[in-house]
Amino acid sequence: MVKGWFDAFRSDGGPTLYTYSNRTPVIEDIRNIVIYVSFSTVFLAFLIVFPGIRKERLSTFVCVTISLFVGAVILVCNFGSDWHVAETTIYTSHHAFSTQKIETDLGVHIGLNGVNITLRAMPINSILEDINYNERFSWIGATELKEEYREALIKGLPFPILTIAEYLSQDLEGFCWGRRYRQAGYYSNILLWTAFSLWLLMNILLCTVPRYGAYCMQLTGGVMLFTNAVYALLLPRKPLVIPFEGGLLKFHYGWCFWLLLVAGIVAVLIGVTVAVVDIIYPNKFSTILEVDYDTPYRYFVGQDNTVFTKVENASFELQPTAKSVDAAVPGTSKEGVDNAAYLNDDSDVSTIINGKRAVSLHSFGKFAHREALRKGPVSPINRKISGHRSGDVNIDIQAAAMW
Repeated sequence: MVKGWFDAFRSDGGPTLYTYSNRTPVIEDIRNIVIYVSFSTVFLAFLIVFPGIRKERLSTFVCVTISLFVGAVILVCNFGSDWHVAETTIYTSHHAFSTQKIETDLGVHIGLNGVNITLRAMPINSILEDINYNERFSWIGATELKEEYREALIKGLPFPILTIAEYLSQDLEGFCWGRRYRQAGYYSNILLWTAFSLWLLMNILLCTVPRYGAYCMQLTGGVMLFTNAVYALLLPRKPLVIPFEGGLLKFHYGWCFWLLLVAGIVAVLIGVTVAVVDIIYPNKFSTILEVDYDTPYRYFVGQDNTVFTKVENASFELQPTAKSVDAAVPGTSKEGVDNAAYLNDDSDVSTIINGKRAVSLHSFGKFAHREALRKGPVSPINRKISGHRSGDVNIDIQAAAMW
């Protein structure tokens, strides 16, 4: 009875043999899977809360989507292995001293830090259907690829895989493809990490000063495009072509190269668009992620450098009479001079703090536009003070700006 509980997948009392699940090749890099899941989770969470957004819906959706897309592309292309690829169908021997030719699919996927070589038997070879290899050779170190090639010889990998590894490990006259690929990947890797740092800074600036965030988005896209240019320029001048029986391995740009190119162009275009909109319509571009500067106010405005009024050439004398004292009391005089500091109706976007007019960063452009329309052609107030030498006194109130 007890024996029946523990004899699953066992034969004649031997240890459990997991035949199929442990004998499959690697089909995806675990680091890329982590990147896919992480960014997809953040974007899915954003889509869940998006219906509750009541303002700046379009700008918020565009900024968040583009930001997550650019960040994911930078990391995926940095760790991806499809910058330069080649695939073909060949007829070859599987091991030494074998006269049997098998039809296999051979693929080479070159990344920034190494190369993946895949070899899979065609379905017609039913007897050899377990031939399915995915071998990785790294070249982070200067001699790492040669060392891994020696280990592959000892391991006894199939001939096609060893042939490609030999082409890339040699650094002799005419055989410098491995060195050129390693050099291109080295500088491209540095530029992609630079773009990732700029991407982090871009997210911070988009939440604080959107215009500067747009400038940083343009810079991020420019570095991504520069990465494509550097990789293309550092590739071997003489293309690598590896002959096999039944086909040739000819290399071309993979999806990592084209995806980074598209993401860079999108980042530059969106950044330019946001910057132009913010310049033409100040403070019109904002998102729900933007930091609120309303408390305390960021800008203190004192009605320009000089106090103006719409009354041209207006002047009055200050005399120590009861009438002038009564006129100074609010509500006791029927006539007076307009004071722009107290023209604040319900539609105004400013408030009075410590005797100064305060305007938030979000409403600063709207306030400046209203003031320009309200004032029109103006002239300064001239005051004559009795009892002293007559002269014109210009009252200047400097605008104070604080964070």
